[in-house]
Amino acid sequence: MGLRIAIPTDFSKNAYQAAHFALDLFRDQECTFYLTHTYTPAFYRAEYLLHSPGQIGLGDFYRERVMKKLRKYEKQLRLKASESHDFFCHAAFNSLAEELNEMGRKETLDLVVMGTQGATGAKEVIFGTHAVQVLHKASCPVLVVPEEAEVSALQHILFPTDFTPNYEKLQLKVLLGMLGRPGISLHVLHAFTEADSEPERLQSRRQLEKILHPFRAEIIETGETDIVRAINQYARQVPVQLLVMVRNEHTFLENLLVTPVIDLIGFHSKIPFMVLPPPAGE
Repeated sequence: MGLRIAIPTDFSKNAYQAAHFALDLFRDQECTFYLTHTYTPAFYRAEYLLHSPGQIGLGDFYRERVMKKLRKYEKQLRLKASESHDFFCHAAFNSLAEELNEMGRKETLDLVVMGTQGATGAKEVIFGTHAVQVLHKASCPVLVVPEEAEVSALQHILFPTDFTPNYEKLQLKVLLGMLGRPGISLHVLHAFTEADSEPERLQSRRQLEKILHPFRAEIIETGETDIVRAINQYARQVPVQLLVMVRNEHTFLENLLVTPVIDLIGFHSKIPFMVLPPPAGE
């Protein structure tokens, strides 16, 4: 079954590069890409609080302009796409995070792929949100491509975890699909603590080991309690091409998303990273 992937764009160079990264990463896989742009013209916001776009008469005008840009964008991407790739253009007057979640429900999205920078200086249309806001709210996995990320052959994926998530309920389709390719290995990085002896942690660990059994995967134990330092130390030993995290308020990884640490990992790193949302209701 093919993947359904949303690619938000603000038509910037960084967004274009992130789209190409997605095309290359899933070149040999059947995919439907939803090229997405949300817009909120600056002079339009105050009026929108009192009227609907249709009442003002500007909503359709802006949407058509955006759709023309998206169709042109689609033509550019099709030049680099494979025969197994299909595209749809989607424009909406909404915040990006909210629109992606609505699309996730309607289109059953498997993944969102986006760059880390928006067009803050745009005159007519704006990005609507930053990558971190999408990471906080996304209901499906989000793959963030840093500005200087290099598209290279994917071989090593680093997955820091503390064995608290319910791995059987995580959205692992995209990650396991990657692990099913020849030559790709997953490195599970775990910082040992006394809590690891608790029955819940042991059960979660067994869950993950069972899920990863068919693939090339290893669990690396570290005594380094600073997870960012542990990630950087391991990345110096192994050429990591992708970092995977779980967004969970009960784990240290949530702290990565609510502190400047995420800037260190995501905005100043050349390593793309994918954030998995917690299971619904957790």
